[in-house]
Amino acid sequence: MAQVWSRAGGNMDVLRSPDYAERKTELAALGGLLTEAGAGRGSVALVSGPAGSGKTHLLQTFCKEAEKSGALLLTAVASRAESGLPLGVMDQLFRCETLPAELRRRATALLAGEPSGSRGPDAGPGTMNQPSVEVANGLRSILLELSDRGPVVVGIDDLQYADGPSLQMLLFLQRRMKTSRVLLLLAELSTVRSPHPVFHAELFRQPNCRKIRLDLLSRSGVHSLIEGRLGPAKARELTEAYHAASGGSPLFLTALLDDHEAAHRPGGEPAAAEPSTTPAPSEAAFRTALTDCLYLAEPSALAVARAVAALGTAGSPALIGHALGMNTSTVEHAIASLAATGLLGPEDFRHPAARTAVLAETPPDARHDLHLRVAAALHHAGAPPGPVAEQLRAAERAPEAWMINVLREAARGALAAGRRGTACAYLDLALKDCADRRQLAALTADRMRIEWQKSPLKAMRHVELLWEALRAGQLNGHDAGLLTRGLLWHGRYREAREALALWKAYGAAADPEESEELAALTTWMAYSHPSLVTSLGGTLATAPPTGPDAARPFGRHAISVLYRLLADGAGEAAAARAEAILHSVVLGGATLESLHAALLTLLCADHPDKAAAWSDELLKEAEQHEAPMWQVVFATMRADAAFRQGDMATAVRHGEAALTRIPASAWGVAIGSPLAVLILATTMMGRYDEAVRYIRQPVPDTMFEARYGLHYLNARGHFHLATGRPAAALTDFESCGRLTTAWRLDLPALIPWRAGAAEAALALGLKARARALVEEQLTRPGLEQPRTRGATLRLLAATGAPEDRPGLLRQAVDLLRPDTGRFELARALADLRDAHEARGAREEAAEAGRRAAEMMASCQVPAEWARPGGVVRPAPAAPAAGPAAVAPVAPSDAAPDTAGQPAGTPEERRPPAAEVLSDAERRVAELAAAGVTNRAIGRKLFITVSTVEQHLTRVYRKLDVSRRRDLAARLGLGAPDAESA
Repeated sequence: MAQVWSRAGGNMDVLRSPDYAERKTELAALGGLLTEAGAGRGSVALVSGPAGSGKTHLLQTFCKEAEKSGALLLTAVASRAESGLPLGVMDQLFRCETLPAELRRRATALLAGEPSGSRGPDAGPGTMNQPSVEVANGLRSILLELSDRGPVVVGIDDLQYADGPSLQMLLFLQRRMKTSRVLLLLAELSTVRSPHPVFHAELFRQPNCRKIRLDLLSRSGVHSLIEGRLGPAKARELTEAYHAASGGSPLFLTALLDDHEAAHRPGGEPAAAEPSTTPAPSEAAFRTALTDCLYLAEPSALAVARAVAALGTAGSPALIGHALGMNTSTVEHAIASLAATGLLGPEDFRHPAARTAVLAETPPDARHDLHLRVAAALHHAGAPPGPVAEQLRAAERAPEAWMINVLREAARGALAAGRRGTACAYLDLALKDCADRRQLAALTADRMRIEWQKSPLKAMRHVELLWEALRAGQLNGHDAGLLTRGLLWHGRYREAREALALWKAYGAAADPEESEELAALTTWMAYSHPSLVTSLGGTLATAPPTGPDAARPFGRHAISVLYRLLADGAGEAAAARAEAILHSVVLGGATLESLHAALLTLLCADHPDKAAAWSDELLKEAEQHEAPMWQVVFATMRADAAFRQGDMATAVRHGEAALTRIPASAWGVAIGSPLAVLILATTMMGRYDEAVRYIRQPVPDTMFEARYGLHYLNARGHFHLATGRPAAALTDFESCGRLTTAWRLDLPALIPWRAGAAEAALALGLKARARALVEEQLTRPGLEQPRTRGATLRLLAATGAPEDRPGLLRQAVDLLRPDTGRFELARALADLRDAHEARGAREEAAEAGRRAAEMMASCQVPAEWARPGGVVRPAPAAPAAGPAAVAPVAPSDAAPDTAGQPAGTPEERRPPAAEVLSDAERRVAELAAAGVTNRAIGRKLFITVSTVEQHLTRVYRKLDVSRRRDLAARLGLGAPDAESA
């Protein structure tokens, strides 16, 4: 029998198989022990290794080959479920079908009468009583009888789950079988702490015991296994990635290869043109292997693996222990066990998808509870808000008050880092579980701020809750300011007044911080929504803050600079301070107004070139932040700067970008700003149909109670002037003037309404009126700025004596520069050419005309602007008929005061019929004249059907018509086209 292993038919084929890469030495060692047993030298082999290392596979393979060689097999598998059954393993061994029936009956009788079972499964393997010794001797006799027939292999797998009495029997047999033909082959999971330390000590004391340790596969071993299954080419391609992902675990590597073959099996899903070399551990075989490994590992390993998956790192055993309620040493042992399986690397799972798989197999309730416990452990350890919030987000709840605070702080950090979606997720979770009303209001305000960056219309869904909080005195000044700004943006002035009154009533003036917040808001309102401050008698406005504190909320220093500029006129000092603010303030939700105010200051200080450069930079930043609201603010400023520079095409491009970035309904009253620039630029370029389209854009009535309405009126006045309706133009300009004066915004650099009114008066033949307007403009603050003064001097020349014109125009040309006022310079040159021609200076006229034509061309403005014939462009062919093309109405019903200044025939001086209508009435009348139903008009203009009917009643009375079909004729429109509701 000495040659029993070498006679095994096929055992050498096993050693040559690539499936046994780096296991050939172990198989050969076991073969040698079997040969020794066949020669009468019985021994014991204990095979150990981490979960997934191939112990069971090795044991089964050897037993199969041993059976081929003629050995008799007795096998058993211990299990966690049966570890409480005394002598359960021995019972399995001696009930094997390979055991002759007579011997099986004897063994069963012996075990049935063994009283050691009464001592329980946990009885130590070190001591045995006399009855147990008798049973053990009986079993030994059975094995010796078997060995007379040939070598006997007793194989027991998963020994770590074996019961105590069975271990006692195994030690008894080992000590008495040194000269037998029996090989006792044991396999167990190696753990950091042995489950049977006494058994191991007794076992290894005997000289006939051999310990075989299975390690994870090396890179070479992985290569051999892949090569055996997929061939040399694939092995070279996949070895590196698969070794890293599996950690050398045969279990994981085999599963990954199974998944790879399944994905590339003929008839399956079509493979990609360039298959990835990275394994996908989220596939079925790997998930199964991962689950098996975790459940086979020591009990604490599964809980620790889940905690590592939740935490994302294995680098803090103390933290994991705190989350799981385990002591640190237990966690360290579990981590070491998981690392031994190849599942964990030094800090985390070897492959990211393994983490996903571990969490996926955890029941949802248990997973959510785990994330909550990890969050609490992180918070207790002083972790930053972000990681704690991620755990709460994964838990999908935040039941404790401290968790709400952490989520809010984490949202602020995420927002500062440009992760708006993450910030919203944190706030939404906090809002879901917050029970404190004051804190709920603060969270709602934070959510509204974030949504405002993308959609002011959507952000308004939070207004009702903030209103309730404000009425209950639960809203702080910062958030009350947010609510008020939202209401103002959408023109809800009645509610904004109420909000301000409530804010003040709850002691805003008494608290220094609240008072400063209120002052900042009202200073901003003074130039953005001045009608509200005026209607309140200016009682809310306080002195603007002083000192260059650019870090203050809402950009108070920048706003105060603009406040003084509007009151005292622009200067280089204001421009310098504005640029300093632009250099120092970082773009963010709390600094948007600061940056906008600084840009507006540069524009009003006649530095459109600098405003353009800064707008470009801020626009790029806004795009990087993916904040549409920020983008439209800076795109509008860029368009305004381009128009002032004379770059009409760029003004239209940025104006269109601003107008289309967010829906028109989201613009609120601020829609007047981009529309104004677009109307002006397209009008100057002679693209009147486009200008009509912008004028026909529905706007809120309350827009004319804000600064944005002033820009709109000024732009529409220029459209009427360019299209041959100077009376309508004068109405718009003078309406604009009345409002700027009432609101203390009468600064020519902001809105030069007198210049437009003077041109309209000249077109109507009202030269004295025009002269008075220009001279009045020269007395306004800010006229020392070159662009504003140059444009005013050009008009002064037009209203003065012919002999004075060349000198005034030369002064205008000297003041105006191509980089800050190209279009105004072109117009001044054109007028200078006319003045030279009038006095016969043809060479000077030709040179001025040439320069004017070049400037006009660079502005992309039609040459007609530079042709001889006066300061106002001659009336061109009328634009396509449409309601807006003849809409000269200002917010007031009053017509311009032209008494005592006749020009032309009475019919020429009389304004069109539509001029007696208010702006709101005109829009309703035009749509009704076009055949639009009352309901459809209400939808288009965002008003009720009742309001439409009230407007039409007044329109019929003012225009002296009784039927809808007569409106078109009275308004000067074409025949109406029917439009269904």
